Amino acid sequence: MNSLEVLLCAIAILIAAVFLAGCSSEEAVTVPRASAEQVTVLDSAQGKALIDAEKKVVVIDARPRGEYMSGHLVGAQSIDVTDAAAWNFRTSGLDPDLPTVLYCSAAPCSQQAAEKLLALGFTQVYDLGGIWDWNPKDLSVEKPEG
Repeated sequence: MNSLEVLLCAIAILIAAVFLAGCSSEEAVTVPRASAEQVTVLDSAQGKALIDAEKKVVVIDARPRGEYMSGHLVGAQSIDVTDAAAWNFRTSGLDPDLPTVLYCSAAPCSQQAAEKLLALGFTQVYDLGGIWDWNPKDLSVEKPEG
């Protein structure tokens, strides 16, 4: 092959690589950085990216136990924000420096739970809002058998 043929082959390979990269169905998701002073709100894609990227992350379903049992995020702990005694007891044993992700049935409830964690000194609090607002392709919800 002469130098012109080599150059044309290289250009063809470069064009194919750019085209294939542009056809990727998965886009990079940016997760906002949490701060100790405020709750960081995430959408379901950001929540998935955070949970997948972190070695240790605490996920709290802040709904009453019955709602938790109707379907919850895989790996989530059930800590009902409306039960003050249970909330205080269960959250006191958590590491306040780990990323902590909360969700509820609706955003106001999860926001309330997130604010309570900030008041307890948690430094990386994320609010995923309401479970039924998520894109089901992002986060898996499981229902216990029985």
